[in-house]
Amino acid sequence: MALDQALIDLLCRGIADGVFPGATALVIDGDHTAARIHAGHRITTPQRLPMELDTLFDLASLTKPIATATVVALLVEDGALSTSDPVTRHLPEFVRDDVTILHLLTHTSGLPAWKPLYLDPGDRDEIVAYLGALPPEHPVGEKIVYSCLSYILLAELVKAATGRSVGDLAEERIFEPLGMRATTFNPPASLRESCAATENRSGAEKRMTNHARYDWRDGVVWGVVHDENAHFLGGDTGNAGLFATLDDLGLFARCLLNDGAPIMAVETHRLLTDVVMDDGATRRTHAWIALDDGALTHTGFTGTALRWRPAERQAAILLTNRVHPDATTPGIVAFRREFYAAAFGGLAG
Repeated sequence: MALDQALIDLLCRGIADGVFPGATALVIDGDHTAARIHAGHRITTPQRLPMELDTLFDLASLTKPIATATVVALLVEDGALSTSDPVTRHLPEFVRDDVTILHLLTHTSGLPAWKPLYLDPGDRDEIVAYLGALPPEHPVGEKIVYSCLSYILLAELVKAATGRSVGDLAEERIFEPLGMRATTFNPPASLRESCAATENRSGAEKRMTNHARYDWRDGVVWGVVHDENAHFLGGDTGNAGLFATLDDLGLFARCLLNDGAPIMAVETHRLLTDVVMDDGATRRTHAWIALDDGALTHTGFTGTALRWRPAERQAAILLTNRVHPDATTPGIVAFRREFYAAAFGGLAG
C-alpha cells in the first residue's frame, strides 16, 4: 500500500539520521488497518537483532493513560473511587487534604515533576508520606505540570482502595478482555530477546541525579523497565513499567475509537476523552493530552507514542527504541510530528 511505503521510507530515514535504531508503526482508519510496518533493529549493542512486528516495547509513560488512568476510570465506574475523593481518604499518610484523584490524573496536584525516590526516601513503605511532605510547587488545580510522582501516588492509592496492583487490575479489566495477550508488567526473562532494548547503564537518570552514589544497573537495560523509579518499585506501578506490542496497542486503540467497548461504559469513556483541565498552555482529559485539532495523545520517554482522533475514528501508533543505547540522541519530537503528518495526511488523501 502507498501509505505503508511512505511510512517505511520515513522510518528508514529516522534510522539513517540516528533518531532511533528501529521502530514499528500502525495506522488505523475506522475498522480498517491502513498501515502496519516495522524497520531497523530492536537491539544494536552488545548484539544486533532485527525489529519485528511482534517486538515488545517498554512503553514508559504510555503506562499512565493505558493502564493507570484507565484502571482508575473503571474503578470510578464501579463506584469504588470518585475523582473528587481526597487522596487522604485512601492514603491518610499523604496528609494533604487539598489534593484529589482528579488532581493526580490531570497533573495539577502541585507535586514536582520528578524525584529519584530510589535515593530519597529510598524505602518503598515511606513513599506516600514522603510525597505528602513535599511542599507544593504550584497551587493545586491551577497549573498542569506533568508529574510522574502523581501517577506513582495513584498506583499506591489504587492498591490501598482495592488491595490489588494497577498491573493486576489492568490484566483483568483491560488486557484480557481486549485480547492483549502480550501486554504485561515485568515480562518474564524468557521474553527478553523479544523486547526492544533501552539504555546503557541507566545513563539518563545518572545525569539527572549528578551521578549520585547508587547501585546503578550494569549493561544495557533489556527486557526490564527502563524507568529507575518504576524499577525500584518492583516494575508494576503507575508512571511506567508496561510492556506491549504494536498489535496489542492497536487493540487498545480500537477500543478507544469504539467508545470504550467492550470494557467500559460510554460514560466512563468520556472520562478519558472530555477535557477537564485547561491552564492556558495545556489541555488534559483524565488520561490524555488534548490537542487543538481534537486529537488525544501521549508519549513515553523510551520513544513510544499513541495519538487518536475520536471524531474521525483514526489512530496512529509509533513505537521506537530511541533511547538505545543512549538517551541523548536528539530528533524524536520532530520525527513524531513528521510521522503524524504523514500518517493522518495519508488517510485524508
